[in-house]
Amino acid sequence: MLCFDCKATCGDGVKCASCSKDKCFSCANITERGFRNLGSERRAAWTCPKCRIASPHPSAQKKGPTLEDILNRLDILTTKLDVLPKLISDVNELKMNMQEVIKSCEFPSRKIEDFELKLVGVNDRLSSLEETSEVANCTQSVVDALQQELNEKEQWSRLNNVEIKGIPTKNNENLFDIVDALGKHLTLPIPKTQINFISRVPVYNSKDKSILLRFVNRYAKEDFIAAARLKKQSLKASDIGFASDERLYVNDHLSPGNKKLLSKTKLVAREKNYQYVWVKHAKIHVRRNDTSPVITIKCEMDLNKLK
Repeated sequence: MLCFDCKATCGDGVKCASCSKDKCFSCANITERGFRNLGSERRAAWTCPKCRIASPHPSAQKKGPTLEDILNRLDILTTKLDVLPKLISDVNELKMNMQEVIKSCEFPSRKIEDFELKLVGVNDRLSSLEETSEVANCTQSVVDALQQELNEKEQWSRLNNVEIKGIPTKNNENLFDIVDALGKHLTLPIPKTQINFISRVPVYNSKDKSILLRFVNRYAKEDFIAAARLKKQSLKASDIGFASDERLYVNDHLSPGNKKLLSKTKLVAREKNYQYVWVKHAKIHVRRNDTSPVITIKCEMDLNKLK
């Protein structure tokens, strides 16, 4: 049969004696058991709730609910309460799920708090590192200043020294005779009384040894270097009796720090297209061309002047 109210097809139902409409037990607001218990006469006279409201039976106003009505209502109530245990179970399960959700939310919250604490620690360390960096920079400035001062003192101790490169080494050689021959070639005789010290010294990153010559005073040393520079391009070992055409170099005896600075200066000057780099009075000088000003390089910071 087809229920008039819900339009659902059902195997059995009720028929209203007033409106003659077929209805399922649910829409008729009666259980199948309650309907069967009415008996054949009452089933034939049964009316739906809508018809009862529209035209109430006269006897219904005078009489109270019958036992069958009460049973029907209890059956309906029981049917509705059948879902209560499942509903309670669903609510409990929902509570458990909510607790799990709360716990899962608390875990990230604790992680965030831990991260915030760690972040604060990182910020503190960063501040400490910045302070340490400032101290290190100040310390480095002091070290650089002391290094430059030490280099200047080392160079000062070499103020009367001349370094001669290119003279071959011989067994049983007499360095005084070699220097004397060089002085005669330069038309500047060097008496032994002007020489304070003379010796062979190793050359960095080379098997050769240069001659270190220390004069008694600075003026004799400057005159010797000036005379050598006049023949700088043509001065060779063969000029003083050696069977070698190797060029001779007569320069100021630079300190280790100034030698490194001279190498860096030549490198930077080559990169910046500076034509001249030379040493005079143990000081490094740079010049871009014949008309540009001379730049004196005293430390590595001065290399920034080369644009």
